[in-house]
Amino acid sequence: MKTYVASIDSGTSAIKTALFDMEGNIKGLVIKKCPCIFHKNGFIEQDPRGILGGVFSSLKKTVEMSGVRPIQVAAISFSSQRATVIPVDRNGVNIGNAISWQDMRGAKEIKKLKKTIDDSRYYQITGLPDNPVFTLGKILWFKKDSPGTYKKIWKFALVNDYISRSAGLDDLYADWSNASLTGMFDISGFSWSEEILKLTGISRDKLPLLVSPGKKTGALNAALARKCGLLPGTPLISGGGDQQCAGLGAGAVEPGVAEITLGTAAVTLLYSDKRAVDPGRRIMCAAHAVPGKWEVEGLQNSAAGSLAWISRIVNNGKDFNKKFFSKMEKEKRNIPGKTILFYPFLSGSSAPNWISGASAVLLGLGHAHDKHDIVRSIMEGVTLETREILDVFGSLGIPLEELRITGGGSTIESWMRMQANIFNKKLTGLECHQASLLGAGMLAAYGIGAFKDLKAAARKMVRVSGTYLPDAEKAVNYNRVYEKYKKIQKTLRAAGVFGEL
Repeated sequence: MKTYVASIDSGTSAIKTALFDMEGNIKGLVIKKCPCIFHKNGFIEQDPRGILGGVFSSLKKTVEMSGVRPIQVAAISFSSQRATVIPVDRNGVNIGNAISWQDMRGAKEIKKLKKTIDDSRYYQITGLPDNPVFTLGKILWFKKDSPGTYKKIWKFALVNDYISRSAGLDDLYADWSNASLTGMFDISGFSWSEEILKLTGISRDKLPLLVSPGKKTGALNAALARKCGLLPGTPLISGGGDQQCAGLGAGAVEPGVAEITLGTAAVTLLYSDKRAVDPGRRIMCAAHAVPGKWEVEGLQNSAAGSLAWISRIVNNGKDFNKKFFSKMEKEKRNIPGKTILFYPFLSGSSAPNWISGASAVLLGLGHAHDKHDIVRSIMEGVTLETREILDVFGSLGIPLEELRITGGGSTIESWMRMQANIFNKKLTGLECHQASLLGAGMLAAYGIGAFKDLKAAARKMVRVSGTYLPDAEKAVNYNRVYEKYKKIQKTLRAAGVFGEL
């Protein structure tokens, strides 16, 4: 009997579910929108019950359309957006909405924290800059601005923890890779940092229990089994953060292979056998979904999210189609050297500049420009920010031999060619664009013993597809644009245009 694993990816704007066989073939993919709630005061939230309903209804639909029998599904594992936090009571029921990782409401509390712990010390412990994009600032906001609610909260759940607890676990279990984006995790010891918890007054009891990725934590209960169309007792395997899972699904499980996710956010990720930190604190070092290993990464807060933003303005919120991108590429009015410059800070700026209060800038518009030019500039701006991150990797001597691109943006051919030219590097596509889903599936397979380790799983389940080579002339032109981009960015920042933490 052929065996499959169920994979769930609960992202910032969508829930994805799929089944994978042990060779990495995907079956029955279902994508369900799960939008954020954008408040006028700048708060960004999601409805946790909507997340749960979307996960289990999508999984049921996936099983039904795949033709796979429930008895063939050997395990379930999870990938999810990181740093988003859900306050829950003792029954695992949410108290209010999930606070999105994009929500910067904890900025004031993080500013206060900087007075009690040196930036470099904080970074040495956590591998992160002390920035409100991470979970800690959101928890500190509860303590300061909503103390009554804070006392009622049993624990602060991450998205994976919340879903798996609802599926049948006896407690909240956070895997190391998700925990390492909370801002409270010691990346040297793979544990909650006693030093940071003591400084902030946060009790360890309010945090999930820690487990390694790919570990069996329990089994699907009968009530949820009926909702998702699987058998009671199906093993639940601890998953990983969406970006670490994308690293798995792209085969970034050995030195030199980088993975770039073009999702709502963009993340550039490199596997590391050792803890690797940047003296300039421009990039992050976090626990990989490969147990006991690390990854270095650059987080960009808005990538495909920037395209979604402009689509709301010029395309009635509909995704741009292939015809649109083909026309955009063909017209080439917005040529390198006379380009519109876009600084993609719609949700603040993370790597490598870390300006939480930054706003986006669209510079160089003229009467001759149309929506195609603006969309192209947005794709260029996101890619130029990614190049800044790649330059940091290079300055640290981190080996980078191959770039693999995944996420929804990787399906846009013109964007892939543009990246090859801006990076002046060969890009490799992936047969499975849903790398986070595949990575979670690999953790499920590993968790039930189908593979001795995740490198073996990658060799079997990950397949590359297609390469994109840079055009020498365009690469030279884009290099000029890049230098201009950095120079203007420095000037705008010095003038206070972006704002500071």
